[in-house]
Amino acid sequence: MPKDVAHNDRTMTLRQKRTLWGVTIGHAAHDTWYGVAPILLASLSGQMRLSNADIGLMLLLYQALSSVSQPFFGQLSERVGGRPLAVGAILWTTLMFSGTLFAQSKLVLALCIFLAGLGSGAWHPQGAANATISGGERLGATTASIFFQGGTLGMALLGSALGGYLLNAFGRDSLLLLSFITVLLALSVVRRMVPRRIAVARGTPRPGRPNKATIDRRLRLPLAFLLLATALRSLAYHSVNTYIPKYQQDLGVSPAVYGLVLSLFLIATAVGGVAGSYLADRVGLRRVLAGSMALGALFFFPFVRTCGVWSYASLVLSGFLLGPSHVLLIVTAQRRFPQRMATASGIFLGFNFGSGAVGAWLLGVLADQVGLSSVLGALTWALVGASLCALVAVPRALPGPDWRRGDSVA
Repeated sequence: MPKDVAHNDRTMTLRQKRTLWGVTIGHAAHDTWYGVAPILLASLSGQMRLSNADIGLMLLLYQALSSVSQPFFGQLSERVGGRPLAVGAILWTTLMFSGTLFAQSKLVLALCIFLAGLGSGAWHPQGAANATISGGERLGATTASIFFQGGTLGMALLGSALGGYLLNAFGRDSLLLLSFITVLLALSVVRRMVPRRIAVARGTPRPGRPNKATIDRRLRLPLAFLLLATALRSLAYHSVNTYIPKYQQDLGVSPAVYGLVLSLFLIATAVGGVAGSYLADRVGLRRVLAGSMALGALFFFPFVRTCGVWSYASLVLSGFLLGPSHVLLIVTAQRRFPQRMATASGIFLGFNFGSGAVGAWLLGVLADQVGLSSVLGALTWALVGASLCALVAVPRALPGPDWRRGDSVA
């Protein structure tokens, strides 16, 4: 191999790693706030008289704005680049959640959380596209999983664990420490490492106006099942993330303890996501996607039927098995539309967030009537349904695109 080619390959590898580190650390910083939100709302439930439906509705508002704005921000990032959106999204979300720390009414609290969803809409499409592209055809699912689990670890460690500890020990004003950390990461790491441009598949034009013939008729049924699998999986994940703190609060558990429990669940999700996606890059998306959700349902079943250590252990194991599915559903959608990956990411991530938030809110309304334990137990069947839908939605072989080199770097 000529020396200049070998040198360019090494340089590109370093740049791809730099991109992956940038969007992963940025994802951790951004999603810190979504990790602390359910704990903050649970801790305020007595003071502000927040019902299960109130908590679900406030997080639904966040996810709704995130969902409807993600396709727009996905297309925008393909035109202007991801870096301004990456930095701006973290700063905006931090500003809005910092406002919740001083809110004295339900209305102000809900408004701040709702507006924070705009930051989520701006952050995720460019980050997901850059992460998958950094791994190329061979490791796209693995690098996407690292990106997504970076967000999960931010939720778990900075959000649920540290946030729960600060709330329990010092009150909600102390969460300004999280504001300092996330702003620092945005300005010192994300601004330097997230690339200015987003790559497209080799041999295809730069994204312009969407092609109406993009979705072939033969793809409509698999895409419908892909969306259904996404909705059912999202219902289960968002409901757990939204209501586990309130469920534990109702049982008399302190914020520090249920913050740790939620943190362990999220860490297990992160570890399982990376492990499962790495396996999927080698044995295929379909079997790992369907199998992990089916096993996740099996281990979630004992959670609300036992108590103490055994209950927490089953929750953590189900989180490990639930981890790969989010990544693999998004990667499946990206590979269907390699010329418009950021837009596809925005559409499917938006649907994922929106459907999960709506489902979690409806579950909260039902929980106020029949109890949280009963509705959480029904999530097992949602995961079983998602597993069956995935078998229809994902073909046995789904090749990845060949990336136009150099477009994804600064």
